[in-house]
Amino acid sequence: MSRSGKVVLALLCGCFLHTSILPSFLPLGEKATVVAAESLLRQRRQCILLSSVLVGFPGAAPAAGTSSGLVLPLEFERGAFLLSFQVGESTFRGVADTGSPFLLVAACVGSRRATGRCKDYCSRYGCSQKDVGRPSGLDDNIVCFAGGYARAVWRRGDVKLGNRVFPARTFGVLGETQSFGGNAGGPNFGLIKFATAEDTEIRPTFLSQTPYEALVFDFTNMSNPLLELTDGLPPQSDRRNTSEAFLTDLRPYGTGVQYYAAAVEKLFVDGVDILETSKPTVAILDTGTTGLVLPKSLFLSFDAVRRVSAQNVGIKRAGNVEVRLMPVPGSEGGASLNLRRGRIPGLGASLDIVTPLAEDAGSVFLRAEMREMQEEQTSKNMKKVERPAVIFLGLGFFAGLRMRIDTMAGRVTFT
Repeated sequence: MSRSGKVVLALLCGCFLHTSILPSFLPLGEKATVVAAESLLRQRRQCILLSSVLVGFPGAAPAAGTSSGLVLPLEFERGAFLLSFQVGESTFRGVADTGSPFLLVAACVGSRRATGRCKDYCSRYGCSQKDVGRPSGLDDNIVCFAGGYARAVWRRGDVKLGNRVFPARTFGVLGETQSFGGNAGGPNFGLIKFATAEDTEIRPTFLSQTPYEALVFDFTNMSNPLLELTDGLPPQSDRRNTSEAFLTDLRPYGTGVQYYAAAVEKLFVDGVDILETSKPTVAILDTGTTGLVLPKSLFLSFDAVRRVSAQNVGIKRAGNVEVRLMPVPGSEGGASLNLRRGRIPGLGASLDIVTPLAEDAGSVFLRAEMREMQEEQTSKNMKKVERPAVIFLGLGFFAGLRMRIDTMAGRVTFT
């Protein structure tokens, strides 16, 4: 399932305020000012765009520890990769999601319990009681998905990942999801590390509660996908087979977390660049998305080019997508990522899903945009913040590659 049925965005309680136009991408480390927000509308303002993908539940190989981190096996089911973990004595599986920040588990409550659907859901993901662990001292929040929203209760407990136990870590327990369109609903193991420090309403991300500074998704063998979390230096590699890009921090534009985003130079569909020239575009590297998610205008351009190509090569061979990231200074060219077409050996599934971003999901800048709408009513001279267009690159672009995200250096490398 692509991000049209999953999460993408904004952050718990509060809107982001910008007082000046930001004409270009700001470097990592710049901060945004956060103002508390003031209903379903109020709940939508409190959303944090997360990924939500429906998945299944067999066993995986045991995790391994290294001198500098953890190597964790992943399981592919229904368009997502899941990893196993424990909270207290209970075992869970969550979507390994670079597009989400929090560690979340689910409680079987509400209509799911009333209609007897707990067994199926809990056998896939694991379930907890809403009072699992200990109180965190943090208020409940609304967590918003592309297809719905749920209230999260924030608790503290011992989290076991692989062979390592992290005592007294903060995590969220989700209640019943209220749907406003198409959300399948599975919990996320969020892998975004940094959030906006000034926002007291933002909950601790899981990675911010660990020493890990880099994450590596190894999809070179799709029959044995791995996630490595490391606090050490990257191994030496053959630079001739490596491409890289700088990460762009979107928090100065109004996001509450530091998405793993990179500036886009070209977006080719069947050899035609469909990027809009009126404003820059960034790609969020999102392992919680299956294929490619585009804003509506870019999706319409994609579809138009695909239809023209299909007249010559047929519909099954049309719609090939290449995303070229901005080159690192001194390099010969930017990283080029291609959407893998057709069924992939080792997965028995296709990842080449291209969808428009659901309008109900808003944008990653939703809270900042809503705050600015409020301010426009009281200030006639407020400058409009110019923000980049955002696309989401999912698993279909990473199949066959090893992707390393260095959260401290602000770089992503592909080998």
